[in-house]
Amino acid sequence: MFHPQFNWKSDRVSASSVDPIPQLSNTEISLYNAKQPIRVSTEKEIEFKQLDEKTILIQASDLVSTNIAGLGYNDTDANLSKPTPSRRTPIKPFNRDQFYFIKIEFSHTLPSWLVQPDNNLDESSSTYAAFEQLIVSAGMQSKLISDYVFLLSDPLTNLCSRSVLQSKIAQLSQSYSIGLVMVHCIDFHQINKKFGHQFGDNVIQEIASNLNDITRDGDILCRFGGALFGVAFPVNEQTDVASLAKKLQRSLQQKQYLDGAINLLFDLGAAIVEHNPQVGSESESANTLINRADQALKVAQQENQPSIITWHKDDFNLYQQQFNYLGGIFTADTVTDYRNMLLLWDISSLIADKFNFSQLSQSVVQRLAQTFDFMCAGIVSNEEKNQSEFKYSIDSDDNAISLTNKDRAFLAEIKQMQKVAIESRKPSERYMGNALLLVLPLEIETQDCFFICGNAERFEVKHDTKVLLSGLTRQLGKALRRSRLEEELNRKLESQNEQLQIELAQLKEGLQVSSIIYRSQAMENLMRHAKRAALTDTTVLVTGESGTGKERLINALHQMGNRKDKALVIVDCGSIPETLIESELFGHVKGAFTGAQNTTSGKVLDANGGVLVLDEIGELPLNMQTKLLRFVQEKHFTPVGGNKVINVDVKIIAVTNRDLAQEVDLGHFRKDLYYRLNVLTLHNPPLRERVEDIALLATHFLKKFAEQFKVEKRTLAPATLEKMMHYPWPGNIRELENRLMQATLLSESNTIDWELLNIHDNGFENSTTHNVTSQPEKIDQPQNTSLTSHHQSKTSIKPAALEQPSFTPAQSSEIAQPNEQYSAKTLNPELYFSELLDVFKQMLATSGQHPKFFNAPFGIWIEDELILKTYLATDRKMRLTAARLSISQSTARRKVDKILKDIDDGSLERPADWSQFSEVLMPIATGDVHIANCVAKIKLLVLEAILHTPVYSMAQAAEMLGVSEPTFYKLKRELDNAD
Repeated sequence: MFHPQFNWKSDRVSASSVDPIPQLSNTEISLYNAKQPIRVSTEKEIEFKQLDEKTILIQASDLVSTNIAGLGYNDTDANLSKPTPSRRTPIKPFNRDQFYFIKIEFSHTLPSWLVQPDNNLDESSSTYAAFEQLIVSAGMQSKLISDYVFLLSDPLTNLCSRSVLQSKIAQLSQSYSIGLVMVHCIDFHQINKKFGHQFGDNVIQEIASNLNDITRDGDILCRFGGALFGVAFPVNEQTDVASLAKKLQRSLQQKQYLDGAINLLFDLGAAIVEHNPQVGSESESANTLINRADQALKVAQQENQPSIITWHKDDFNLYQQQFNYLGGIFTADTVTDYRNMLLLWDISSLIADKFNFSQLSQSVVQRLAQTFDFMCAGIVSNEEKNQSEFKYSIDSDDNAISLTNKDRAFLAEIKQMQKVAIESRKPSERYMGNALLLVLPLEIETQDCFFICGNAERFEVKHDTKVLLSGLTRQLGKALRRSRLEEELNRKLESQNEQLQIELAQLKEGLQVSSIIYRSQAMENLMRHAKRAALTDTTVLVTGESGTGKERLINALHQMGNRKDKALVIVDCGSIPETLIESELFGHVKGAFTGAQNTTSGKVLDANGGVLVLDEIGELPLNMQTKLLRFVQEKHFTPVGGNKVINVDVKIIAVTNRDLAQEVDLGHFRKDLYYRLNVLTLHNPPLRERVEDIALLATHFLKKFAEQFKVEKRTLAPATLEKMMHYPWPGNIRELENRLMQATLLSESNTIDWELLNIHDNGFENSTTHNVTSQPEKIDQPQNTSLTSHHQSKTSIKPAALEQPSFTPAQSSEIAQPNEQYSAKTLNPELYFSELLDVFKQMLATSGQHPKFFNAPFGIWIEDELILKTYLATDRKMRLTAARLSISQSTARRKVDKILKDIDDGSLERPADWSQFSEVLMPIATGDVHIANCVAKIKLLVLEAILHTPVYSMAQAAEMLGVSEPTFYKLKRELDNAD
């Protein structure tokens, strides 16, 4: 009796006794083929060749099976009806040289009925005929096995298919630990593109042949498709897999392909599944092994050079979010694979097309019901409004309807399973009577889960089903989160819109009407206090040098206050003669003094219900100060020459450019009036104390004069602006405005040089000359950072030396020296973050206030600097860069490519002290400080620093952070919540 034997590497079928004979080699067949046959069948389709006295080699034509009906035909059956001969001409084959060989070894010498063809004994003839028919049957069985194997094998390489690989791994896993190495040819598509598909097929065959030569006889070779191969084998320990992977990569890359025309590079992913007698099914071990190797290969493919990655549980827990779950849904059953892929496609299309989550969840459950047999399904959430929201029962027509009372009985158990699934981040499976409950977490950021409840006999949950449903529920979770964020955003946008409308009205009626332009911290503080002062009826004292814009501040107080619809009456106390000041303020009756022919109401009564401004109050004579004190205290007065007391309701704003405290000491101003007026003081800072506003004010005035004089808008030369920022401006804003008006009229070009401002101050010129000689720094020179030699993805990158002169003020030198401060390993993250915030604030207070950079996207610059330094610190390992910064590898790769492109294009422009600042990011880049969700937290830190920097609007703050205004407000809320 013989048994067909199949070799999985060579794809050869042989027949042997119960104790297998060594398999025939091609050399043996060629040698034996030269021997003369000792016997030939009647139609010369079977030849018998004696090898020795006990062994015979049988060569049978592959076409012998077509004549099986004629073998062993007995003439005694002639009386039986013979089949009617066909009238068609028999089809003759073009090639009869297709054979199979059977090697038979007898226990003694060869039988006489086989070696003596002339023996005509009936017994011998019948024995030979039966033997011949047995040979034909063996050939047919071998051919059936060969055809079946051929159907399961890759037609191009004759290697086994994925389904055969899974089956063999499942068998071997019952007794061994199994290793799997996935081999992928890098840039194989370029071969097809350059040489054509015929040459591409040749390369695939050469790779398969090389793998066959390298591996052992017991190894299982597989071609998954394209240029992706697999080698599975029993292993003793983890090192066996890694060592074979290195051997495969080294051997394959040393070979030359297409007759030495090309060399190839390969990425390899290796994994092992330990032998576990308690595993649920053998197919689960096979799926797990293929899944792990596929994950490892994906990581290898994301590196910048040919790599070998071996799957380790601890490492791959860190990267598990980056892997595609598609690999786990494939099985050995092509029908199931097709069903899973079709389901995945349909549900992905639903998620992409439907934006209403209620409709989406119902459609998804209904589509799942068309594939799986279950009773109810839906979303279980801690935030649900009612118990029936997003939960559905399945009717007899597989339609998803509202959850029935019968199915509500499962909800309590599902709630318990939800806690388990959330804690373990894995599907939770439980039986409840005849029902099978499956709960799957949606995604990491939420406490929501997707559940399915079905009859345990009809709803079977296999490994591929869990993987498929886990992937689908993650996508569904993203859609749910998107829906909730959209609802929350809409609510907040409505609230913000109302608030913004109020603020916009206040800005339009207040700051914009008064045309106060600023961005300095001093003015920010002043306007914040002014807004509070405007909302009360308290007397306000406004101080400040001449030309600082006190009148505009008064207008702002009026517009921001609750008396904005009432009169604003300004009395210039310094321009009214002493003899007329009382009458001007309080009015007079007819005949009160010579020339008083009519009764007048006076400025105080004109301002009744509104705001009374006493400008230059320090010029009032002492006798008038006494009368004014009584009015300020009592809010009533008596007109000159009258005897009737008039009560008024006014808000008093006193304005002076004098130091009233000093005037009190000199006896020029009443102390009691000073204390009565000095309830709430607003000091308007001189221009020299708000240098950050000079560039902004200059831009405003130049635009104003260009429109006024109908000329093209002028711009300031960088050197001019630098000198303007160091000039003391004794005349403050009024002097700045006049100088720029003069320069606009005198300038013959679009650029204004320092000479056109007509400023002659020897002390200032000497000080600037000294500064220039002692500090030869210049502004407006872009930082020329370049990284060369990275035109290919696998080429080394070398950072070039950087040199940048500094423009920054003296305080920039106070930035901490990072090399000394952060040289220690394993820094405290909280302490490091606190110090990093201080550095951010100081940088924005210096570089960020320079006119060249005050609208610069510092948020994006800092993020790019962090990513680039981490990329270089990890020796350009994209996987480690992404893991260290808590971002995806695709995001890291995209940002690094953009940064390097910007550097090559020379489009980077950074402040002078940037190199000092960027060093403080090195602890993160080198891994000395580990911060979860690093990039997002750094962005919030930059936002906090920006909010401590004087900005004239939230739009500018968003621009400095490098985000849109809606995103800015969203991040600001996150920062507020974190506080």
